[in-house]
Amino acid sequence: MKHIIILGKLESKYSCPYFEDPEVEIWTMNKHWDMDMIPRIDKTFDLHEEPEIEADYTKNNFPFDQCHELVKGRRFCTTMAYMLAFAVLQNVKKISIYGCKYQSDGNPRRQRELHNVREMIFFCLGRNIEIEIGEDDVEYLFPEHINLEGQDFDQ
Repeated sequence: MKHIIILGKLESKYSCPYFEDPEVEIWTMNKHWDMDMIPRIDKTFDLHEEPEIEADYTKNNFPFDQCHELVKGRRFCTTMAYMLAFAVLQNVKKISIYGCKYQSDGNPRRQRELHNVREMIFFCLGRNIEIEIGEDDVEYLFPEHINLEGQDFDQ
């Protein structure tokens, strides 16, 4: 089973239980102030016009066209959404997300990014890819689905 971990910038990325598991690939993106403290990183992504880090995947070698073809159009506005599409192209069976934060701070761009990542999560689920979201990160990705007791509404 191919299992990919995607780490965001939140400190909750350290709660990822897979750092010692050689069977998983750990991916991270862009520049993190604490990147040196992450126990293991297998692939790095910086898809900005001017990358902040020396990454395995940049705008010069990332398969944008394959990702666009996968979802039948240019439906991406954030690196994490592209990473999710790239994971699908790698025929993964499971994707875990830790350290992902999209606050409702009124910033329209952040809201577009949140919706883009959520769309890609559902796209992955529709392809029978198991999605695991770190316990501390669910509230940032799906705040409306968590009631005050912390239980999903559909349970």
